Amino acid sequence: MVSKKWITAWLILNFLIFWFVGLASSGYSLEGYMPGQSEKIDLYTPIVYTAPNDRPVGILYMVDYDGVLYYYIVWEDEYFSNSLIDKLYRFFRGLVYGGATQDIEVVKVNPENGTFYFQTYEHTDVNGKLLENGSCLWVDENQIVPNCTVNGTHINVYVVTWNHMLSLIPAEGTERAVLPMKHMNPNDYVALGMFRRTQKTIAGVAVNSLLLAVVATLAFNGLMYIAWRKGYLTKEGQRKVRNEIRDGWRKLKERLKKRSK
Repeated sequence: MVSKKWITAWLILNFLIFWFVGLASSGYSLEGYMPGQSEKIDLYTPIVYTAPNDRPVGILYMVDYDGVLYYYIVWEDEYFSNSLIDKLYRFFRGLVYGGATQDIEVVKVNPENGTFYFQTYEHTDVNGKLLENGSCLWVDENQIVPNCTVNGTHINVYVVTWNHMLSLIPAEGTERAVLPMKHMNPNDYVALGMFRRTQKTIAGVAVNSLLLAVVATLAFNGLMYIAWRKGYLTKEGQRKVRNEIRDGWRKLKERLKKRSK
């Protein structure tokens, strides 16, 4: 009969191993923080149009060593229409992002060649290029979007989904939001779980990290099963193992004594 303490330990270890592996594999380091600065940061700030009841709280920016500008539009959270799913979704986001439930969407602009990037419906990439006449070339669709900028540099982006995916195409019911902007400091980067966000989407984090967690948990349970089959988890089995260890240690000491003589 397996003792209650082993059953309790087994349950606790299953929980700890699953979540530790899942969350640790998502990334906890500060790797990816870009401390650069640029005189062009104000020149290329995106102009955000969103529903009046779902405004972002502001924009944080970073600049990489090549002068590429990253604008992170920050919302307090995402809100799904179903309250139960919304609570579960927020709980899961908090686990994945280390407690941070803010929603962040990035607009990336390279002033050197006029290219830009963000994500639209279903996390589909939008790659574009700023044109001199104020229009944009939507490269992925090979489509010209007229009047998509202000002064040829400030991209107009429209929030088109509940989880704040963006579009170049004007969306009904949105209005311009004037947002404060500041440089993202290391404290912001850590607090918002930016390493995980910048490496993968939440779907990628979930699939890869939880897959590793499942593998680690199955491996642990396989070892526990082998130990159970061999009787190591019963009191009698544990007593046998202890006796074998003591006998082995005693025999080793006897051999060492004989060699020292």
